[in-house]
Amino acid sequence: MIILILPITLLCLGVAGLYAYDLYIDALAPTVEPNAQPASTGPLVSVLIPARNEAARLGGCLEGLAQQTYRSFEVIVVDDHSSDGTAALAYRYAARLPSLAVLPGAALPAGWAGKCWACWQAAGRAQGEWLLFLDADVQPAPDLLAAMIAHAEQRQIDLLTLLPLLRMGTLAERLVLPAFFALLVALYPLARVSNPRSPIAFANGPCLMIRRTVYQALDGHRAVRASILEDTDLGQRVKAAGYPIAAAYAPELIAVRMYQGWASLAEGLSKNAVAGYRSGGTRSAWVGFRQSLVAFAPGYVLGAGALLGWLWPSSALGPVLIAHGVALLFLALLSWGTLAKRRYQLAPWWGLLFPIGTAIYFGLAGWGLLRLRLGRGVTWKGRVFR
Repeated sequence: MIILILPITLLCLGVAGLYAYDLYIDALAPTVEPNAQPASTGPLVSVLIPARNEAARLGGCLEGLAQQTYRSFEVIVVDDHSSDGTAALAYRYAARLPSLAVLPGAALPAGWAGKCWACWQAAGRAQGEWLLFLDADVQPAPDLLAAMIAHAEQRQIDLLTLLPLLRMGTLAERLVLPAFFALLVALYPLARVSNPRSPIAFANGPCLMIRRTVYQALDGHRAVRASILEDTDLGQRVKAAGYPIAAAYAPELIAVRMYQGWASLAEGLSKNAVAGYRSGGTRSAWVGFRQSLVAFAPGYVLGAGALLGWLWPSSALGPVLIAHGVALLFLALLSWGTLAKRRYQLAPWWGLLFPIGTAIYFGLAGWGLLRLRLGRGVTWKGRVFR
């Protein structure tokens, strides 16, 4: 009996250690917060926004920029062949953003991903000492630029990337996005990204600020022009070249609603899964296995105990397994609930759905990889990536 129970006990202890580690790395993660007395002037920041069919979301981004306490900045929006009036929407903010320029995107060259090409065009027009790439759907708080400049210059950082607060409106978003970001943070712990002695590097495209001299020295988005994970690829190039980078949470400074329900979420996460697999290789596979243990181990153990108790009621092994599963589930719910509240400002009970969200995300990832193997590629904003 002991020979049978010992491996199960060791497995449960290992998974419990993963729950504790997830809480630990989350507590260690850097955070950028609003400054008590934000500076109003300083080095010129070029805010660069690639926008493809973003008329419904771009207004929130430009509204936030118009309210910035830091005033030394210009805004360049690249209209990437939109068909929904994105450029017209941007022009409405010309009076409130005197430095606003709206550029019609040039034809996409062969070998370039659309976002990389739009970012490269914007950077070619920029005059700032800092280049801040923002996705069109982010919503900046008034102190965003002031806090980012202060954080980067005080710490002599050459690339600073922020993780916005995720706003999730539908059940699909609240189910799947916490599972996706749990995997992302497990793959790229923010404290290790910010540690110059660690090789782990990451950047988050919705909010990525880089010194223009560094961007130009490394050939910027042209160096990663074919990538659909261009943000992380760029961050990895910057860190590998010896430039200090930092990644941090910033829920009080910037927010984003990445997807608007199931259709866009399924399309976007399938694309991200394919890109992550290509970028992370065996490490991505290991983190995927790790997350499957984190999400499903309590259910595995409880299910095995219940099945064994039904098939072999005279054995004490079934009740022992159930006791192990109950203890593990308690620790899991504590971890999932704490992270749901801390990372996403959701009620802790949303953590109950973490295994379901993880299963759905793995399904989307598998579907994206299958499409890739079949030569059909994945689609994002009307473009196919293979």
